[in-house]
Amino acid sequence: MENQRLVAHLDLKGFHYHPEYYPEYFRNLGDLGYTAVLVEYEDVLPFVSSSVSNRVDETWSASFHKAFLQHAAEAGVEVIPLQQCLGHLEYAFRVPANRRFSIPGGDFRDLNPELSEAREWLKALLAEVLEAHPSSRYIHLGMDEASGFVEYAKTLGQDPMGMFLDYLEELCNLCESYGKKPLIWSDMLEDHIAGANLARLLSFRERVILVPWNYGEGVRPQSVVRFAGLRYSRQWLENPQGGPPTATPLPATPLYFEDWEPEIKALSDDFRASPWLMEPLFQAGIWKRLGFTVWGAAGGSCTQDRSLLPYYHWRIANIREWQQAVQRYQLEGLIITHWQRSNSFTVPNVIPDLVWPILAKAANREQGAAAFFPDVDRVDHLFFKIGKCREDWMIEASLIDEMERQQPSLHQYEWRTTRLLLEVHQIHRGIEEREEQIGCYAGVGRLNPEGWKVHADLLCKLGMQLQAAHPKVREHLEKRYRGEALEEWLYRVFLLPLETLDRLKQVVQRDVLLEEQRQAGVKVRAFSH
Repeated sequence: MENQRLVAHLDLKGFHYHPEYYPEYFRNLGDLGYTAVLVEYEDVLPFVSSSVSNRVDETWSASFHKAFLQHAAEAGVEVIPLQQCLGHLEYAFRVPANRRFSIPGGDFRDLNPELSEAREWLKALLAEVLEAHPSSRYIHLGMDEASGFVEYAKTLGQDPMGMFLDYLEELCNLCESYGKKPLIWSDMLEDHIAGANLARLLSFRERVILVPWNYGEGVRPQSVVRFAGLRYSRQWLENPQGGPPTATPLPATPLYFEDWEPEIKALSDDFRASPWLMEPLFQAGIWKRLGFTVWGAAGGSCTQDRSLLPYYHWRIANIREWQQAVQRYQLEGLIITHWQRSNSFTVPNVIPDLVWPILAKAANREQGAAAFFPDVDRVDHLFFKIGKCREDWMIEASLIDEMERQQPSLHQYEWRTTRLLLEVHQIHRGIEEREEQIGCYAGVGRLNPEGWKVHADLLCKLGMQLQAAHPKVREHLEKRYRGEALEEWLYRVFLLPLETLDRLKQVVQRDVLLEEQRQAGVKVRAFSH
């Protein structure tokens, strides 16, 4: 990606590395060609203006943070801090004293910028982040997915975009006083852009970098788009035979492409792929044409991947589309995001080790080979097949054998993580299959006890396999990771499925008893509890 900035994403609301790993982490990024890392600290920074942490034992010291920044600088990687300033403040609002700063009556997620005290509280946190990064040229303010803020603005009879831009103005003034240029996710602007606010919006062209994001499987021409609201094509609706192969459920009062007001239609028309389709990632092209500096954001991993293996084929297809958009629209950068949780409350997603092949693929567009495992034959094909296992290919055993045969000379730890989790995925697949099979028979009382014994034996076998894998995976991961997120992940991957197995065993036992009573001539109801 010549002349474009390539940025990785370190999301610290999830897994934490042991301190001694960070120098290696930054060296790996630098070796792949990453020029910066977007660090989402959440509550690990040692804030002093307000208590925001629920993980006091995991909060960094000021001296450790300085060492962290030094490791990045030595690897030639710029740290761009991300401080959420509007939505996604769940971590801070978990502290009862801070909840008065959130949208009233909400879910303690969005800041209430109508309250001056809330704005000052947030700006004090932001100032601490700015001061802690003297060498960083940029800071990311978040500002995305604040639906509670939007609804609250409407109850006040105010324009959400007007309130948003008023608040953004204050934040820009603060960032500029520290010599930093802010980035924001662009989705709130895309949702609420209108002819009436276009001139005000354009006044920020030199002040903020916009980051449109899309993590779709393979970003193709779009029949449903987010621009001045969620929009559909009336032509597509009236001519479904000529439309896309899969339809999106329509809301009660849908908005249409054809009804864009003149100012917005003029921005959008050049990005039509057909009467009912828009070019993929066209929002990035519009922002660029309007004169903004634009960095795209692809999905290296996200919530849809959940806790085991990424959908590698989806992620790489998404990155490929973004790389093409960077060239097509002449964007200034691309961020490869790696979301550790969908929000502060959810179970952690995939182990960070598993994302390195995706980061490597994003960095090696021209060469076409993932440099992270340079001596592994057909490594792209291997990870494509691992991704397909998540979807519909039941070939885990052959992939485990293939990974055993090919041991890389570099990054053996990450290779072993992948192989171990392939084994766990194979067990999870067996549990899901057994749950589906038992669901076909349970409660009917027709399967004989011998038939149920087959299911019972398989449940016991799966339970033993999972129990054997648990300490092996824990021992491996504890060499690199520590903290609360690791324990939560281990519960989700091992203990929760064991609870599922216990429940299924109870179903089997109940239905065996039901059939035995039936055979003994006892009148029973199959559906009794």
